[in-house]
Amino acid sequence: MTADARRILLDRLIDDAGLFPPARKPMERAVADHRAARTGAHAWMLGRFLCPVSRLTELAAAGPDADWRLGAIADGEDWRADLRRVAAYDGPGTVDAFELRLPDELGELPRDVDVFVEGPADALDERIGAKIRCGGLTPEAFPPDEAVAEFISECVRRGLRFKATAGLHHPFRTRDEEIGVLQHGFVNLLAATALPGADAPAIIAEADPHAFELSADGLRWRDRFADAGALARARRLFTAYGSCSFEEPVADLVAHGVLDPTPARA
Repeated sequence: MTADARRILLDRLIDDAGLFPPARKPMERAVADHRAARTGAHAWMLGRFLCPVSRLTELAAAGPDADWRLGAIADGEDWRADLRRVAAYDGPGTVDAFELRLPDELGELPRDVDVFVEGPADALDERIGAKIRCGGLTPEAFPPDEAVAEFISECVRRGLRFKATAGLHHPFRTRDEEIGVLQHGFVNLLAATALPGADAPAIIAEADPHAFELSADGLRWRDRFADAGALARARRLFTAYGSCSFEEPVADLVAHGVLDPTPARA
């Protein structure tokens, strides 16, 4: 039986960033919400629980489950000190990812943790994953379409694993009236990764959700198509994106008919 391409493309795609803006959930609430999402019908889409390094002790006290995958976000003045705090974490769950902004110098990095560095993809080497910020609380925080497309194309060209964060609340481009900006869509980013021969800036800029079709067979953007194999290759590069809400992108995918409201459990 052929695997459902939607499962391949969306499996563990959404890292839970509920502790971060704009949600800024209290720790107990964020942990409870993540636990609830892990028992829901679309739990297969849920990735790591993301936590600032400075709050790892607070997270341990809140009692995550032992099988949770955790991602630690550097927020101290010295990323090396943050990394030592990650290594010393002895609470429930496993910290298997570490994210930081591009420092002046990167020294030796651990091999048992996925490291993602926020910065230009061409400034990194293959031992590190790249990270792109796609939005924020002001219009200036949203990068131009060309910059997002260039980042993805460089990662694809070099076979560099990457993740995204911020601003990707919806699968397709959506107007945020409060900020006054057109948000990037995470399906746009996935399509740009899965269709490397296509016009990446045009895919990122695509504002018509009907230009995309995501089905059990694959992902189509206009006249370009990526089958299940192409989507699997894309997901080996585009590992995840962080979202302060898990329910919102799932609800959007249901509303667009990509997901069933109550699918059969795998």
